[in-house]
Amino acid sequence: MDLKETEISSQQIFQGRILDLAVRTIKLPNGETATREVIKHKPASAVIAINDEQKMLLVKQWREPIKQITLEIPAGLVDSTDASPLDAMKRELNEEGGYRTDYWEKVSEFYSSPGFCDEKMYLFYCDTLTKLTDKRALDADEFLTSSWYSLDELKTLLAEGKIVDAKTIYAITVWENMMLRNAQTDNKD
Repeated sequence: MDLKETEISSQQIFQGRILDLAVRTIKLPNGETATREVIKHKPASAVIAINDEQKMLLVKQWREPIKQITLEIPAGLVDSTDASPLDAMKRELNEEGGYRTDYWEKVSEFYSSPGFCDEKMYLFYCDTLTKLTDKRALDADEFLTSSWYSLDELKTLLAEGKIVDAKTIYAITVWENMMLRNAQTDNKD
């Protein structure tokens, strides 16, 4: 069965600084039509930042859409001042954590919620961090604190339902898998 849907028409409902909302009429694989509400969202970068004590950097901030404080990995939009998702990651690591890194690797690219949104996330890993004395200021509308968490602490927070952000849950899983792979490699030597 061909699963592809075909756009028949699209109506722009809202155009904003970060996202646009459109209502699309689409033709379904069975020939019927349906409506899709689609958010076009700027891409974003996020970082798994690990310090020398094998702890991950998380930020605590208020998230208005869910009316609660969240624990999240540092992340932000890839905007017009960035040449690449890597530049955005470095900016956010500086801005939200007060660090720079000399080593990084891109872990993955993924869509945050493809059922209604095209936001693409770029996830990076770094474990060579230098504390900055000239940290960038947070955005004018951004208020957060940062803390370091061990993998065991993160797993407890996950089990208690205290981490609800999907990119952070994914990042913790990626980090745990990296540690398991490294342990298996060390055991073979």
